[in-house]
Amino acid sequence: MYKLIAIDMDDTLLGTDLKISGINYDAIQKARKVGAQVVICSGRSTDSLWPYIKELDLVRPGEYTISYNGAVIVENGNRKKVFYRGISKEFIEYILRITKDWDVDVQLYEEDDLIIEKITDRVQEYIAMTGMKPRQVKDLRTAVKEDTIKILINGEHEVLEEIATKIKPWTERKAHMFFSKPNYLELVNVEANKGLAVLHLAKELGIKQEEIMTIGDSFNDLYMIEAAGMGVAVANAHKDIQKVADYVTQNTHENHAVAEAIQKFILDNKNKRKEERKL
Repeated sequence: MYKLIAIDMDDTLLGTDLKISGINYDAIQKARKVGAQVVICSGRSTDSLWPYIKELDLVRPGEYTISYNGAVIVENGNRKKVFYRGISKEFIEYILRITKDWDVDVQLYEEDDLIIEKITDRVQEYIAMTGMKPRQVKDLRTAVKEDTIKILINGEHEVLEEIATKIKPWTERKAHMFFSKPNYLELVNVEANKGLAVLHLAKELGIKQEEIMTIGDSFNDLYMIEAAGMGVAVANAHKDIQKVADYVTQNTHENHAVAEAIQKFILDNKNKRKEERKL
């Protein structure tokens, strides 16, 4: 049986209404009842995930959340960090120099703070999606600290691809870089990604790699889908993500894909074992 289920949020567990469907909610609670540990694993900040954590009742001691694309793991019972990987000040200053002449918004994250220079339409859209309240500063260069967790570059996909190509040689050994959405290019510590975080947590919990199931849709989910014993891509996942997954759901995030995966690999297997014991 899969003992740890790591689930992405946006475009995986959440519908376009940014809500958890009743069917997904019920499947998660049933999985917990049969002994699976459910872990939300997202690129979002811990703070913006917390309403969903409470809704799912994942707030007891010994339950965890992976946020910031694997840069932070929090123990939900006391909300203390048990794993943290930040970005160096030197690296952030480099990104700010490179992007200053491009039509993009650079967003920095410290703890649960979103730090920006301007509130543009793009930033407003991001705020509406995540519920984060930004801290506006005159100059990001003077606001940079050593405990910055994540950089998000917000802009048109074609522009972001040009930036990614330009910075790739310098970032390869310094950061993980990926698109969490077409308009969001994200960078975190080279020792931080969802896959590494899931494996770190599993080891701490005494759970084997083959006992892990992960569910996701985008490039920031790639590492955890590859790392799991059962890596699941939802039907709306990018085609390249579907190619590396062990299973692709028939349903999209709009039609309870998470519930489909839990039913197939957790609940049906549990019922099958019960029937075998009866025989």
